[in-house]
Amino acid sequence: MQVEKNSWFLLLLTVVVGVSLLLLYPAASTHAAEKSKEGIPSNITYNVCKSAEITKVSYFFEKYKGKPRLHFEITIKNVSPEMKRFRVNVYLPEGPSSGGFYPRKGKGIEPGKTLTRKFPMYFDKFPSGFMLVVKEL
Repeated sequence: MQVEKNSWFLLLLTVVVGVSLLLLYPAASTHAAEKSKEGIPSNITYNVCKSAEITKVSYFFEKYKGKPRLHFEITIKNVSPEMKRFRVNVYLPEGPSSGGFYPRKGKGIEPGKTLTRKFPMYFDKFPSGFMLVVKEL
């Protein structure tokens, strides 16, 4: 009788632990940077006008004014049928921001052409995310 009670108790305990692990597994597997439907982490946001397309975004450290600083390198493509000029802004959740005109001087980017620019930021660590805004001028 005692052996039968212990086996039922062990079976019940195993089932309870197994069910609780199955219920807790999805919560344990969530990532800090969940991806959206497009495959972009949720802490990275793009707000791009219809006449532009972002073809490359990279960030890295490079010396700027004597110290290693965070730099963003962004490539913009003009997808409209006419020459356009754009304003690009990069915002970090930690506070710093940067940006500039595409092209810096001149009339604009030819239709179908791309332009790459590098933006230094006064920030000394990798960001937790960023927001990239492209506006047509």
